[in-house]
Amino acid sequence: MLDDIREFFQMFLAPQLEGIKGELKAINARIDALDNKFDSRIDALDNKFNGKIDALDTKYASRFDLLDSKIDALDTKVHSKLDLLDTKVECFRRELSAEIRRVEETLSADFVRIESKVDVRLATMDERMEALRRELLAEIKAAR
Repeated sequence: MLDDIREFFQMFLAPQLEGIKGELKAINARIDALDNKFDSRIDALDNKFNGKIDALDTKYASRFDLLDSKIDALDTKVHSKLDLLDTKVECFRRELSAEIRRVEETLSADFVRIESKVDVRLATMDERMEALRRELLAEIKAAR
């Protein structure tokens, strides 16, 4: 019986297994061929995209460099304008401070002059009031 099974296996199953084995080898060969084909296509696309990316990088790198230089020039210009503005503001501040001091001195002198005039007039008014008071007292005494 063992011999019958062995004979059956060798006659029917072994050839079919060998056929399946051959088909698997053929399928593996096709898979390998497709894998190589896809790898080469992917590599070609990768090279193509890398070339285009490098071209864009080169194209825009010079534009970015130009933009950087324009920004630097504008920055320098703005800083020089700000420095000029600072200088003008400081000049105006000094002029304004000098004018304020001049006005204060003028007003101070005017106040001193006005104060002395008021003092003189008050003294005159005091003298007149004193004279009027004496006159009134004399009239009051005379009328009694």
